[in-house]
Amino acid sequence: MNMFKLTLVTPEKKILTDVEVDEVVVPAFKGEINILPGHAPLMSTLGVGVLRYKLKGGSGFSSAAISWGYCEVNPQGVSILAETAETTEELDRERIEAARKKADEMLLSGKLDAEEIVKYQRKIRRAETRLALLDKK
Repeated sequence: MNMFKLTLVTPEKKILTDVEVDEVVVPAFKGEINILPGHAPLMSTLGVGVLRYKLKGGSGFSSAAISWGYCEVNPQGVSILAETAETTEELDRERIEAARKKADEMLLSGKLDAEEIVKYQRKIRRAETRLALLDKK
């Protein structure tokens, strides 16, 4: 089976660099995109969700929780620039639950403007995605 390379970076760190994979499932803004070898070139915005990828010759998927960014598919592979990305090994349930609780409290406070409401709604979505990934572990 053919393979291609996957790179996943955030503004703070490189998560994956030219890792050989057989398949990638990307959480695009309007739904998942399944990428196999030979996929047509494309650019897509990312939403909040779980990036899944099958390492070359592997039988199962590895995962990372990602949020917002861009994905480019070209003949050399898939490049993902995400606002945040964390592998299951990096996730801390207590920290995530505390962040979610704080975001919930802020939303319920009634003291936020429209921009802040969107900010805290995004934080809740990120927390839910991370917790879902931990629960599948």
